[in-house]
Amino acid sequence: MTIKTYQQQLEEVQAAISDILTGAQEATYNGQRVRKADLDMLQKREEWLVNKITSQKRGGIRVRGGTPC
Repeated sequence: MTIKTYQQQLEEVQAAISDILTGAQEATYNGQRVRKADLDMLQKREEWLVNKITSQKRGGIRVRGGTPC
């Protein structure tokens, strides 16, 4: 089993979204068939992947609201 990178997953999600938006009733993503009604799910996954990729490019760990010692 090959683990896909976030970038590879994002490209697949965007291709599936494009297929649905250009008239396909169904698209295949990650070996699963998704219907037009699942467009919202694909868009949420796309947003999550974009955030992960952006976070990886920044690197490091961010701490918010921490109290300095």
